[in-house]
Amino acid sequence: MAVSAIDISRSLSGIDFPANKQDLVNHAREKKANQEVINVLQQMPEREYGNMADVEHAFGEVK
Repeated sequence: MAVSAIDISRSLSGIDFPANKQDLVNHAREKKANQEVINVLQQMPEREYGNMADVEHAFGEVK
């Protein structure tokens, strides 16, 4: 299965920003995201994300 921006967005719904990469991974795990989504989040750059647009931009770079 290819991970889409929608998968990432659903897995991170309700997260509080700003958030770092580990916050994203932890939140997705709490939301029971599938392992492919977790893997993509773990590949994202180590930085602070200010909003979902920042996350989607980084996702586009990793994808």
